[in-house]
Amino acid sequence: MYIAQEDVMNRTTIKNHQVESDALKIEWGDGHQSTYHYMWLRDNAPENRHRNGQKLIDTLSIPLDLSAEKVTVNGTIQIQWANDGHVTEFSPEWLRQNAYESSEIMVRRTQKSLWDSRAFSKLPPSFSLSELQSDETQLRDMLAHVRDYGFTLLKDVPVASKSLFQVIDLFGYVRDTNYGPYFDVKVVSNPSNLAFTSATLGGHTDNPYRHPVPTLQLLHVLSNNVDGGDSTLVDGFRVAEDFKAKFPEQFKQLASTLVTFRFSSDDADLSCESTIIQTNARDEVVGIRFNNRSMQTFYVESDKMKAFYEAYHTFAHMLEDDRYKITFKMGAGDAMLFDNQRVLHGRIGYKSSGDRHLQGCYADIDSLLSKLAVLERAH
Repeated sequence: MYIAQEDVMNRTTIKNHQVESDALKIEWGDGHQSTYHYMWLRDNAPENRHRNGQKLIDTLSIPLDLSAEKVTVNGTIQIQWANDGHVTEFSPEWLRQNAYESSEIMVRRTQKSLWDSRAFSKLPPSFSLSELQSDETQLRDMLAHVRDYGFTLLKDVPVASKSLFQVIDLFGYVRDTNYGPYFDVKVVSNPSNLAFTSATLGGHTDNPYRHPVPTLQLLHVLSNNVDGGDSTLVDGFRVAEDFKAKFPEQFKQLASTLVTFRFSSDDADLSCESTIIQTNARDEVVGIRFNNRSMQTFYVESDKMKAFYEAYHTFAHMLEDDRYKITFKMGAGDAMLFDNQRVLHGRIGYKSSGDRHLQGCYADIDSLLSKLAVLERAH
């Protein structure tokens, strides 16, 4: 324990500092070196923030050639600015916490827990709705599971129409779509969506034809006494990372080729052009849009089409591989809440005799993460 505390202290101990023309360089007690440009320091100084977190200073009011007239290190760092003589004070803890080189950013960023079927040889325990409604610690743990793993399982949700809203009420609001505030998943005649049949559904994300796509989905079981109809879940981020490592060129194909998704019914006609794998500026996977049923005719250069389909086949086979997929049966009162941009869901086909009735709805993950942040701050 003493060593750990010493390491923490060294991280925020200023060993040396160097004043340059446009930046301050700091060598920390643990040997790490950070560079802080003066423009960034003046713009982001804690004194320039209201207690609500909003910035009080206009960035345009800071000259681009800002320099330091004097730098004093005495427990804290005081910088007297050359342009107006103002002195700004920074604590070492704040500077280290906000160091913006990539190695420090990676330490601070939340790392998602990627998983495959081996991680859940036994399903994680379900959270009881009544306990979530009365125990903030349980609610925090449930929301954290969605953040970290992309899904959570629920139990004891009342077996009554629209009771799924009680789950969403724990953290946010239902997102209406052309299906309304909720939708019934059961066999119907002349279905507008193959989900409303008894057919097998491979792993997919919902509503890829929307922009923005619904980021959370909840499915609640009202009845399920059919032969079959088991649910499946796949961590699309885990599959995408393995796909990238094993087949980097094919990964680039699916992360750069625009395809069209579309849904059409009597009262809706929705389409969106997107890549199947979405990445950010750091080339990290941040979203999956995969729904073979909704893909439409798309166009790429003729010399790239064959490569695209080879990449698509590889990725699609991996998504259906039992190494990644977990399969389980949900009964009346059970529900699952999952990140629709990360976790692909599906089902095993079933005989139409018997009764299988689920209700589903959509919500927004930013509300979930906001509620989780508030709960973690309070505890």
